[in-house]
Amino acid sequence: MRETPWGPQPAPTPGTQPQLPEAAWLACPGRGLHYPELTRAMAGRLPDNWLIGCYRQLWIGYSNVPDIRRNGASGGVITQTLVYLLEQGLIDGAIVVRQGQPRPWQAEAVIARTVDEICAASQSVYAPVPVNTILAQVADFQGSLAYVGLPDQVASLRRLQQLGHPAANKITWVLGPYVGTSTYTAAIESYLRSNGVQSLEEIARLRYREGEWPGYLQITTHSGRVLRAEKFYYNYLIPFYITRSSLLSVDFTNELTDISVGDAWHPRFEAQRAGFSVVVARSQQAEAVLADMQHQGLVDLQPVELSEALAMHGHMLDFKKRGAFIRMAWLKAAGHAAPDYGYHPAHIPWSRHLVEIVISSIFAVCGTYTVRRLVELVPIGILGPAFNTLRKRWKDASKPIKRKGLRDIAFVIDPPADRMNPPQATPL
Repeated sequence: MRETPWGPQPAPTPGTQPQLPEAAWLACPGRGLHYPELTRAMAGRLPDNWLIGCYRQLWIGYSNVPDIRRNGASGGVITQTLVYLLEQGLIDGAIVVRQGQPRPWQAEAVIARTVDEICAASQSVYAPVPVNTILAQVADFQGSLAYVGLPDQVASLRRLQQLGHPAANKITWVLGPYVGTSTYTAAIESYLRSNGVQSLEEIARLRYREGEWPGYLQITTHSGRVLRAEKFYYNYLIPFYITRSSLLSVDFTNELTDISVGDAWHPRFEAQRAGFSVVVARSQQAEAVLADMQHQGLVDLQPVELSEALAMHGHMLDFKKRGAFIRMAWLKAAGHAAPDYGYHPAHIPWSRHLVEIVISSIFAVCGTYTVRRLVELVPIGILGPAFNTLRKRWKDASKPIKRKGLRDIAFVIDPPADRMNPPQATPL
């Protein structure tokens, strides 16, 4: 793969004709995976509510270990759970993504075998990382593993487990964050240029959510210069560098995990400037482990109603559960490939289609080379606050349309298609 302004692209290897393994074809999230089938395989049933997926318990929570809570992206619950599983002997290692390797601006999947290694991988990474390439190492690993991944990666893993993939079946715990949008590495390059730094090579350290929750982007250069932008300020990069998978994914809450975690966006939590998370236990083993962690005082968990948990992320749930389906329909109508997730909304109001025209038009214009370079001329001190103000006004203006009917949205399940079977001898 090679990095481009439009994300990682396959790079041909001269003199070779690689073949696509059957499992890679069957478990490719870019083609789409049949979510109803995967959900039945994992939970034994379909969700009562497709906005959040199958679950057993919902809480607002955080780690009671100050360092873990402070260093986590939002409350440290995933890190705390991994530490608990390792110390209790329930796993022998954890597949996590560690920022800063192999280069300071990059991140890669690793197998963490100690508490220190798990804690070193705390925080979020807002750039594409091919986590499932770690399965080649997992094949030689002795013992059971936990796995932390994004929704598309988790869906791919669940499909591999369904297929009996030996490395995938060494993974006995699956955890993951809520995922709304992500950006290509080119977003960091753009931010650097806006600050007079011309190359990624000048980065000595990069943290996407450093400091007090909700955190800030912090980049330290080899010269000792520190660049810092509040989370809601550097989010201005999203419309310019949003990933294609962000636009076409329909899974916001990481529905196929054992435990998924997202920021608890609510004024009463935001005012405290400390990490609070929505914590979703989706399996019986997850429910039992979280209960024991609370009993031991490792986490603080307070039950929350489904309606409140959904309200904290109403805009992003709409972006995935209605917006993504509109965008995929447009792609298909234009003759382009789009994922097939095995289900679709029974009805999307025309007013929501109009809102999507505005959203997608913004992404289309902002994604052009000219506009990307022009925005780099505007100081972050002006651009960040301006973007945040526009974001809030857009949310307020579009809220009635984007929330209307969302709670009661119905979905139609599509029968599994022949696409689940690979073609014979499919080359890359």
